[in-house]
Amino acid sequence: ALAGAVNAWHVKPVGTEGYRTAEVTRGGVDTHELSSQTMEANKQPGLFFIGEVVDVTGHLGGFNFQWAWSSGYVAGQYV
Repeated sequence: ALAGAVNAWHVKPVGTEGYRTAEVTRGGVDTHELSSQTMEANKQPGLFFIGEVVDVTGHLGGFNFQWAWSSGYVAGQYV
């Protein structure tokens, strides 16, 4: 009964705190699967991943923006 109740439990968000306290998501393309110099996928030449699609997180204050811009710049040099 307990397992059934736990597995049937649904959480429905009723709102957010907005951008004031927003943080990054977690997950994405593993950095070990990418070239750190080109952002190209190790297993699929010609496929590049940048920005928030890559599993990289940073503190609030622009670090994630910097990662997005920097990784895009690096990949752009090889596309």
